[in-house]
Amino acid sequence: MSLGLPRDGGFGLIPTIFGSFGNTVDLPGFPHFELEEFNTPPIVEAADTAPFFHNHTVKTLEEAVAFYGTPPFQSSVSAIAIPVRISTDPNDPEVQAIASLLRVLNALENIRSSINVAERGRKAGTDDDARELAKLSQGEVLDAIKVLSQGSLARNYEAGILSARANLIAAGIALEVAKQLPFRSLIENALQQATRSLRDARGALATPTTLPPSFQN
Repeated sequence: MSLGLPRDGGFGLIPTIFGSFGNTVDLPGFPHFELEEFNTPPIVEAADTAPFFHNHTVKTLEEAVAFYGTPPFQSSVSAIAIPVRISTDPNDPEVQAIASLLRVLNALENIRSSINVAERGRKAGTDDDARELAKLSQGEVLDAIKVLSQGSLARNYEAGILSARANLIAAGIALEVAKQLPFRSLIENALQQATRSLRDARGALATPTTLPPSFQN
């Protein structure tokens, strides 16, 4: 049943020729070219942003990947410009493989961020600051464990995934300990142990030398 709502043009504000709300940009030869625009998260953090799409209508990453095989996308201008052929079934092996790749990329970003924050904690000016940074670092670890334990990876028993999860859990425990310790030297030791486990987790997911320099911290 139609609700009589205008076509969804993303976060635009002005009426367009498409009957939606969008924005205009000035292009050579096309002044005030009308666009329907959407603000999307970086691909490296895609697995960590459920529910998906700008209107939060898709609950899982696998369903989001499978959307690109559905008639609404296949009949869109985007599909004409960049043809995509993929199953509409979230359980299809190809869909699962793409979702797994996105989950690993997300976990690698979580690990990079967690190491960065933990290292800052070791250099913090006060004990309270060090404990607070341990807490923030732990949050990234918990996110990494989550994205490696759900959806396409929920029942994955590959050695690399299992090792990464185990090392992430060890890092999370070390960071939890760091949050409780009273003295700087003890906090620094716990943070150092956490970063060792985090690097081991990263090594289980990818060959570190193949990663961008920013991921080799």
